[in-house]
Amino acid sequence: MNTSVNIKKYLPHLAAVAAFVIVSIVYFSPALRGDRIFQSDMSHFEGMSKELKDYNEQSGKRVGWTNSMFSGMPSYQIMGPETQNVFDTVKKPLTLWGLDFNAGILFLMMLGFYVFMSVMGAGPLVSFFASVAYALGSYNIIIIGVGHITKAWAMAMMAPVLAGMILCFRKKYLSGAALFTFALGMQIYFNHIQITYYNLIAALVLGACYMVYAIREKQVKDFLKSCALLLCCALLALMPNSTHLLLNSEYVEETMRGGSELTIKSDNASDKNINDRGLSIDYAYQWSYGIGETFTLMIPDFKGGGGSDHRLEKLAESRINQLQTTQPAQASSPQINYVANQYVASTYWGEQPFTSGPVYVGAIVVFLSLLGFILIKGVERWWLLVVTVLSILISWGSNFMPLNEFLFNHLPLYNKFRTPSMILVLANVTLVITAFLALKQFLRSDIKENEKMKALYISGGITAGFCLLCALIPSLFAGFSCSKDALFERMLGDSFIQALYEDRKSCFVADSFRSFVFIAVAFAVLWLTAKGKLKKGFVAIIVIGLASVIDLWQVDKRYLNDQDFRKPYEMAISSNNAIDSIKQQAEERNLSHYRVYDLSVNTFNDASTSYFVPTIGGYHAAKLQRYQDIIDFYLVNPKYMQKDLNDSTLAASNQLREFYRAYSSQINCPNLGVLNMLDARFVILPAGEGNYTVIENSEACGAAWFVPKVEYVNSADEEILALDNFNPADKAVVNKTFAKAIDKNNSFDSTASIELVPQAVNNPDYRQYRTSSKTSQLAVFSEIYYDKGWKAYIDGKESEVIRADYVLRALQIPAGEHTVEFRFEPDTLRRFTPINLAGSILVALLVLGAVAMPLYKRLREKKMKK
Repeated sequence: MNTSVNIKKYLPHLAAVAAFVIVSIVYFSPALRGDRIFQSDMSHFEGMSKELKDYNEQSGKRVGWTNSMFSGMPSYQIMGPETQNVFDTVKKPLTLWGLDFNAGILFLMMLGFYVFMSVMGAGPLVSFFASVAYALGSYNIIIIGVGHITKAWAMAMMAPVLAGMILCFRKKYLSGAALFTFALGMQIYFNHIQITYYNLIAALVLGACYMVYAIREKQVKDFLKSCALLLCCALLALMPNSTHLLLNSEYVEETMRGGSELTIKSDNASDKNINDRGLSIDYAYQWSYGIGETFTLMIPDFKGGGGSDHRLEKLAESRINQLQTTQPAQASSPQINYVANQYVASTYWGEQPFTSGPVYVGAIVVFLSLLGFILIKGVERWWLLVVTVLSILISWGSNFMPLNEFLFNHLPLYNKFRTPSMILVLANVTLVITAFLALKQFLRSDIKENEKMKALYISGGITAGFCLLCALIPSLFAGFSCSKDALFERMLGDSFIQALYEDRKSCFVADSFRSFVFIAVAFAVLWLTAKGKLKKGFVAIIVIGLASVIDLWQVDKRYLNDQDFRKPYEMAISSNNAIDSIKQQAEERNLSHYRVYDLSVNTFNDASTSYFVPTIGGYHAAKLQRYQDIIDFYLVNPKYMQKDLNDSTLAASNQLREFYRAYSSQINCPNLGVLNMLDARFVILPAGEGNYTVIENSEACGAAWFVPKVEYVNSADEEILALDNFNPADKAVVNKTFAKAIDKNNSFDSTASIELVPQAVNNPDYRQYRTSSKTSQLAVFSEIYYDKGWKAYIDGKESEVIRADYVLRALQIPAGEHTVEFRFEPDTLRRFTPINLAGSILVALLVLGAVAMPLYKRLREKKMKK
């Protein structure tokens, strides 16, 4: 075996990888001139991660806490601490070394899928087109467009994880173990647990199918051996990620996903989204795919385009112009701008509240996958079929409750997730696999012509026939209306709604006919091949592969194209006069601690303010549950907002209270005591187009304060209700479980002082205070209580952290002068980082061994021949 033969053997694979790079760069070509996609979630990420990035650049270290939003929270799901994880190192080359963030994702999706198809023996050409078709599935492109980056990365590893399993079941233990361990470890590292959970479902079905065949073929021993190996590999994949997983597991139990300790409700909408076990089923199943909506897998506009469909923007503009001509009375309404902005989204008439676009895997892919379910034999067919059907049934969520309510209530951890439509990522994987394995199978010479033709007519008749019927007689399948239309009808009248129905119908018909044409092309190529008219199989692969890519590329460009790119300066988070004023005041007055309550944005769903100043708001999908309770009860709910604006216990000069008193008939005043304890010193209010007003809250408690008295309560319910109209400077509300940590002989010293010591470099994981008091007192700190990480030290000696005022930290401070330190030191991080390092070394050795072993065997064979 000579060197030239080896190189020639790998050239097709190298060419495929090079082609993946080209496809990725071409799709995101504006990035070559420095432009970037505006991604809503990435914009939020810029705001929430700014403090963490600044500290990392200044110190070279990563931390586990951020103070920039929600008054402080763990940063594990933003930028976690250093954990000695090998996958942190290998991510860069796998995503094109940052050549372009989004191109790297597309490349990784194609590379991962290519590995799977190669394992299945599909050949380089089939594997290449299958990989491109998978990556260009509309859902993949849409989530990249909105910035769901961790989800996209995790999805790229789905197929390789399954490929590793298949290799193990086929008794290729070393290569299977290495691939499975590496792919699963990478997926876990990418930190989208819901995708990993769905991948586990596919893996369990795969294992069950192999078990059935092992029993039938009397190979149970080999099957159990493979299962044992895979279990060990799963544990090995977990090792480099153990710290990260356990930190997140601890954190999740304290968030909305972990449920609330409260038995009472605030009557606010968001607290109805949770229960004592996790998310409520109504909230979790809001984004359920409609049963009829499933046909978007084959016809993209079967239920309309969605809010990101650029193709429909001109259509919306023409309809608004028409409205202004035919109905000038309605068109002069201030609501016309709202209508213009919402028209594109309203072309969607499916079951979900709204959507950016459909889950479209391709007309040719669906046609070929049906062909595959007929032609493919053995364990893979049943696995692919069961996973496809199961993912579709689960995606229906509330539209198929007999199955989904059972899963929600009984499947472990399932009630922590929402958006059941997301599970269609599995269907995207299995349908593309089935489709291109079907193409490979169809081109085999050992399959009889009549068997091929029968399968071809069945799959072509069902898919092409359905698309043609939709195009010719659309009224058989659609009414083109939905419950959301009532709003538009009330606003703009019946004629406008009729125009909307016409547009929905035209899109439906056009896309139905479009899918028919693509299926017809693929059908014709296969028919000619089966009849011997087209003798070169690779020509059939190229024509069908290119047609499939063109099909998906065109639909993808509706949702993510060049017009989504912006110059970097256009996307920069911009400050405003209010933020500039606050920063200037803080600097001039040497304020070491303050927070901002920004009412000029969607306070608790916007992280832009956190980019510049610490806030009590922000954006995160998993806030601490106790903090969410505070929001629900006292910051957005009229029932528990400030009742007595003339309360004599509050300073008469409070400018903020004066503002709310002046506008009491228009807006509710948040609980001022809660704002004060969170040290919300500045409030930003909108004041006309592009202008903002800053009001200073002179009663904000500052970084820390001593309290004259303690009010003990018995439960979480009593804790939160005790904050109704209270003054945090007068008392601390403490659960009785912390009573032992508080000195019963406390005596309030009004001359005592406690001050935050400024840091040269702001370290979110550290706080230091100086205290001076003649007596032993309880100090309350305007910092969020989180007992899974924060530790307190008085003069270097650890002291118990007390939870006060439902969400804050408190300490019993002895008389005298002391140095108080808070350090974020999770025990999990300390204990498991060495395990991360050991696991990283073992994973690296396993992968290197799998690569080196074939080379070693070749050298050994060569020596033996000599």
